[in-house]
Amino acid sequence: MASPVLSSALTSTWNRFRVWDLTAVELRVSLDQWRLWTLMLAVAGGILVTLGQQLSSLAASIGPSAGPVGKVVSLGGAAAIALSAYFAREALSNENVQRWTKCRSTAESLKATIYLYRAGVPPFDGTDREEKLVDRRAAIEDAVEVVEPSVSQQEDKVVDLSPINVQDYVQQRVNDQIEFYRKRSGEYQKKTRALRQIVLWLGAVALLLGVVSAVEPLVAGWTAVIATVVAAISSHVQSQRYQTLMAAYQSTARRLEMLRDKWEASGKSDITSPFVDRDNEALKAFRITPRSPTIHNAGARSIQNPGRRLTSMG
Repeated sequence: MASPVLSSALTSTWNRFRVWDLTAVELRVSLDQWRLWTLMLAVAGGILVTLGQQLSSLAASIGPSAGPVGKVVSLGGAAAIALSAYFAREALSNENVQRWTKCRSTAESLKATIYLYRAGVPPFDGTDREEKLVDRRAAIEDAVEVVEPSVSQQEDKVVDLSPINVQDYVQQRVNDQIEFYRKRSGEYQKKTRALRQIVLWLGAVALLLGVVSAVEPLVAGWTAVIATVVAAISSHVQSQRYQTLMAAYQSTARRLEMLRDKWEASGKSDITSPFVDRDNEALKAFRITPRSPTIHNAGARSIQNPGRRLTSMG
């Protein structure tokens, strides 16, 4: 087990983790904001184009100014749709998503290494543990040398990096991970439910407008707009992969609970390498690889298996 005196290698590794972690958070927030903007621009564009067309068609009844106004509104709608497509292609490019993924993977690999070091399990159970910690940190960061963190300073706060025993490890690493997965799964479930309700009621409105359009042809255009909005929201939900993430979070939480309970039932009082390895295997099953520029992943956290790299998202 480590000496109570904190080494500079451990402190430096924690600081590097915070740099990569804050960079990943910054990139994720940016991606989420751009996804929301593309959705709003697409919806606003569809509404404005239809409104402009109807204003132009009503110029004879509401005045000559309706024609020019309708053209301006239609142009505004077309511009919004064009901007939505542009931002989806540029701001949400696969390159930007991969950059966030690599930053999150690097941060979680460093954090997992720190926990292994604090727990004093292999490969950090010998007299050369600090040298191995520096080597592991260098290897993790060298693997993403093409990506540079955008955050240069860490939060100025006191962090407990003292050695941990088995109770600390289970509470701080395993239980905390389980709680995180449960909480995030619940958040995605609420978002999915809310968006489904919106789609349901928009569908009902579209149905009613379809009935009204039989006697008022102008209403038919708005039925098409609602269909476009529903399609945009459905595409947004699919791009966020809420269902996939919920299933992954719930499955991993159950797996970790099972491993923890089996370990506790065994009556062991120390942190064994097989226990850590089995935790790693459970988390390995949670790995989600980006497949498109519209992916949005959750902030998963991992326990790093010695000699094996785990890609986790968040």
